Amino acid sequence: MPKSNATLKERCEGIVARRILRLPPKLVAWLLGKRRRVINGVALDPTVQLSLDLFKLTGRPTMDKLPVDAARREFAKLVPIADLAPRPLLDVQNRRIPGPASEIPIRIYRDQTGVLPALLYVHGGGFVVGDLDTHDPPLRELAHESGCVVIAVDYRLAPEHPFPAALDDALAALAWVRQHAAELQIDPARIAMGGDSAGGNLTAATCHQLQQIGGELPAAQLLIYPGVDMHNLAPSRNTYATGFFLERELIDMFVSAYVPSPEMTADPRVSPLLAMDFSGQPPALLLTAGFDPLQDEGLAYGRKLVAAGGTVEFVHFPTQIHGVFGMAGAVEDGKRAIAACANFLRKTLAA
Repeated sequence: MPKSNATLKERCEGIVARRILRLPPKLVAWLLGKRRRVINGVALDPTVQLSLDLFKLTGRPTMDKLPVDAARREFAKLVPIADLAPRPLLDVQNRRIPGPASEIPIRIYRDQTGVLPALLYVHGGGFVVGDLDTHDPPLRELAHESGCVVIAVDYRLAPEHPFPAALDDALAALAWVRQHAAELQIDPARIAMGGDSAGGNLTAATCHQLQQIGGELPAAQLLIYPGVDMHNLAPSRNTYATGFFLERELIDMFVSAYVPSPEMTADPRVSPLLAMDFSGQPPALLLTAGFDPLQDEGLAYGRKLVAAGGTVEFVHFPTQIHGVFGMAGAVEDGKRAIAACANFLRKTLAA
């Protein structure tokens, strides 16, 4: 279970925030009144707006203003405020597997017996923050709802380990899962890969890399508001640059930590949207949020998959921000995001 190192003040703030964020949405909308944020005719989810307003009132610094270690601690403290309580499962194991430079921590979630399909999950966090604990509650739900064995990967983080360390770890983890399918009691023909944000980037990059070297691709891919273009700025990067959690300065911090040389952002392994060939890619679920600066590049990636003959299920939450997959304890769309991923996995990985 995740361990908290929050101060008493921070714990009290978290308790108050959790209670406020669980107020009925209609009441929250009434409290906000005319202060509702509307862009292009779409109003931001009132509970999300309230959470953003509350964070601003605390005066806590944003992650881009903190040293890396402090940013990681801040992220770990913020995540539980909007997330679900961890669901008990049949079996949850922490293990370490061989990696290209060092052992890779993984967490294996199982809620059914027998030989099952599997999902290798690569967490988000801009390649800089996040770990097995920050994404624990939604992955427990996903394992329960999808019937998959979910295997979470704690890849090496930047700036200590810049590109291509995270991608190398993702590739190594997928290879290990395939090699140990019998031990893990999973079907080697039904192994999917997925991730949110930076994890969506690593999922897409892994699939392209495997295609180039003639490796076996995953049976399906979950691309949850993926960041797939660090070289160009799509319109949504400007429209939603401030005020919606994933702000321009934070994105810039993540990119500079992961890719120290600006010219490397044009590498398709960093920006999968710039890949030359999109044919033969696995069926994908492409999940986007309306108030997310990454939505345009995610949608463009999905369209390229479709244009190349691929199958894509588009799921869009117009009133939500980046991070909705981990907000199921505060907004119904968070639960719907997990359910959409689970439904996709059940359909795509059916025996």
